[in-house]
Amino acid sequence: ALECHAPIDYRAGQFITLFQDQSVGRSYSLASVPHEDDHLHLQVRRLPQGRVSGWIHEELRPGQTVQIRGPGGDCFYTPGNAEQGLVLIGTGSGLAPLYGIIRDALSQGHTGPIRLFHGSRDQNGLYLTGELRDLVRQYPNFDYIPCLSGGDAAHHFAAGRVHDVAFRHIPNLKNWRVFLCGHPEMVKTAKRNAFMAGASKKDIYADEFNVSQSST
Repeated sequence: ALECHAPIDYRAGQFITLFQDQSVGRSYSLASVPHEDDHLHLQVRRLPQGRVSGWIHEELRPGQTVQIRGPGGDCFYTPGNAEQGLVLIGTGSGLAPLYGIIRDALSQGHTGPIRLFHGSRDQNGLYLTGELRDLVRQYPNFDYIPCLSGGDAAHHFAAGRVHDVAFRHIPNLKNWRVFLCGHPEMVKTAKRNAFMAGASKKDIYADEFNVSQSST
């Protein structure tokens, strides 16, 4: 979590750029929600040979001052159509912006169905499962489907690639709003499939997480 020295105007689901020094920075999506969270919340996965993610996990300490830039990005919830269905599909730390978007939508009184599909190869890549299941119990219009693509899925998990599972559950996306965050190949495929399933281009919001760029 980051405590800002000055107010920052952002929307849940947007990203900021966090700088290790004046020349090296990486973009990370915000999992926090304005007016609900006092600080900016980031969910940073430690990447092999990841220069900035390694610095965050191994060297950054509470109380240190860091420089950020932003926010940026168009992947966030906008009110005005409270009965519209929302489907959110993410892989890995692509859950971060989706978690913020979901909490934002629920806090603003969204009444339509909200369906989150979060995927990983194995259970180690899934997180916030307790918090998300608490939201399922609290909000009858929200459902959370964790997906495992690396073999047989245990009880409470769906088997298969996250976008395949999502489109099996919701084959007709006409009038749905779609949020896609995570691995670029997943986002690319899911954007195409969402459009083919009836979603309007204006209702498809995507945020690709370019791992190769982040690990330099």
